[in-house]
Amino acid sequence: MTGADTDGAVVVANEVVQAIAALPKPVVAGVHGAAVGLGCPLALACDLVVAARSAFFQLAFTKVGLMPDGGACALVPAAIGRARAARMAMLAEKIAAPTAFEWGMISHVVDDVNYETELAAVVQKLASGPTMAYRWLKQALSEATLSALPGVGQLEVEGQTALTRTADFLEGVRAFVKRRSPEFQGR
Repeated sequence: MTGADTDGAVVVANEVVQAIAALPKPVVAGVHGAAVGLGCPLALACDLVVAARSAFFQLAFTKVGLMPDGGACALVPAAIGRARAARMAMLAEKIAAPTAFEWGMISHVVDDVNYETELAAVVQKLASGPTMAYRWLKQALSEATLSALPGVGQLEVEGQTALTRTADFLEGVRAFVKRRSPEFQGR
């Protein structure tokens, strides 16, 4: 992937995430499995996240010498605080759904066998609720917690574009393909 390709891909990812966050209606994410890479901020851009107990969340970008994108650098700390966000992103830790719930990253954690039923119940409750109130509530919550999302998204574009041109990124990709640990040099 060239810098221009990365720039375009990250711009599109950020636009999708920002569009989800800006929708005037509640958006519910259902996570049954892995929400890794862009999947994590896509889920967190939603207003409610219903996750199966076996699900997990991970920002694994640093494993290949990159930084998170898709608004993750704004969405994750808004949900769980800067220290936990740094831990999750810098160490590429997998965060199990029960932990994500305890940290405030997701709104619901449900048993796998009840996942579809519980997800449908949340969606139905919202669909039959006060949609105008939801619109104003969503706007106020976003203003309070996500007003930095567009600016952070631009930093992610610039960072990803620069990082794809580094020796560390090439080493990260080679290590991933060969299924070995990368040997980063800070270049």
